[in-house]
Amino acid sequence: MRLTWRGNQVTNAVKQAILQGLRDGAEHILTESIDECPIESGTLRRSGKVTEIDEKLIISYDTPYATKQHEDMSLQHIDGKAKFLEDPFNRNQQRVLDLIRNRIRNL
Repeated sequence: MRLTWRGNQVTNAVKQAILQGLRDGAEHILTESIDECPIESGTLRRSGKVTEIDEKLIISYDTPYATKQHEDMSLQHIDGKAKFLEDPFNRNQQRVLDLIRNRIRNL
């Protein structure tokens, strides 16, 4: 029986599984965040996106007023709320870890 070392292939496969799990998690957080995002015209909700830069995932909203809407707890929203990204992020940390774990298990 001959054994062939494929350590680099395994490392790369695990790395890709981790990144895919993170992508899955980021998309899940974004989806929950959009549901909690304040809505007036819908522009803020539509601006939410996940961006990958150098194997880092960024969940963001791209409007000039996104930060104020997110951070200012004194604003009164008919639909949605402040901390619309932070709350889903905090709530879903274990879920993201589970998504990563499942991607690795399925290799």
